[in-house]
Amino acid sequence: MPRTAISDPSKVDPARAEGSLLAALNGFKLDPTRSYTAQVHNQLREAIVRGILPPRTALSEATISKLIDVSRTPVREALAQLADEQMVLIYRQVGTIVAPVRISLLEEGRFVRSTLECASHVQLAQTITPEQLTEFGQIVERQRNAVKSGEIDRFSELDELMHRRLFEFAGREHVWAMLEPIKRQFDRVRWLLLGHVAGHAERALREHEQMLAQMASRDVAGLGASVSSHINHITAHLAALREQAPESYFVD
Repeated sequence: MPRTAISDPSKVDPARAEGSLLAALNGFKLDPTRSYTAQVHNQLREAIVRGILPPRTALSEATISKLIDVSRTPVREALAQLADEQMVLIYRQVGTIVAPVRISLLEEGRFVRSTLECASHVQLAQTITPEQLTEFGQIVERQRNAVKSGEIDRFSELDELMHRRLFEFAGREHVWAMLEPIKRQFDRVRWLLLGHVAGHAERALREHEQMLAQMASRDVAGLGASVSSHINHITAHLAALREQAPESYFVD
């Protein structure tokens, strides 16, 4: 799977910063029946998580409003929500930038995911139905196809789907919803790893295949170890990512 260079957004001129916003909002249309603030918030958050808006990128309230043809009020409210979630930094009278990845928050996300997923998946292995195993296997097969074709975005989407469905199989969909805000920094790094660290997607796929086999054989002990290792590998690969990324991407 090809890798691309990670540029330093702090050295990008205003035209390129606006280009990042264009990419983030490409095809985005507001639904007049839903909250404008919520829609803008979700769109910008996803663009930050996926690295379309990299750390330190300037987010112009006026530019965003113009691009999506909306007043500045919902944009301002959406940015305030993202600041509360530590996804952006707002400097009064100066401007707003995408926040760097905080290593402490990344570690919190890793710890919570590792703890809850190990416990939930181990218990699920004892109750999972043939129909659920079939769906699990189908998701892994689609991941395999995405890796073969180099579709990084598709693989990441399927990875998210797989983990969510395993919680839902266990009747814990609300736990997954609770995890969502906690794991945002974790997700940002996962997207960067898929695009910039060789072999990360292939390794994740092998681990998913192993988890599927262990779930099918009711190998509770093996599954617990596999899930823990799978979640914790992000820390090991983080060092390689930090060697490639500008210092502005991360803050300890």
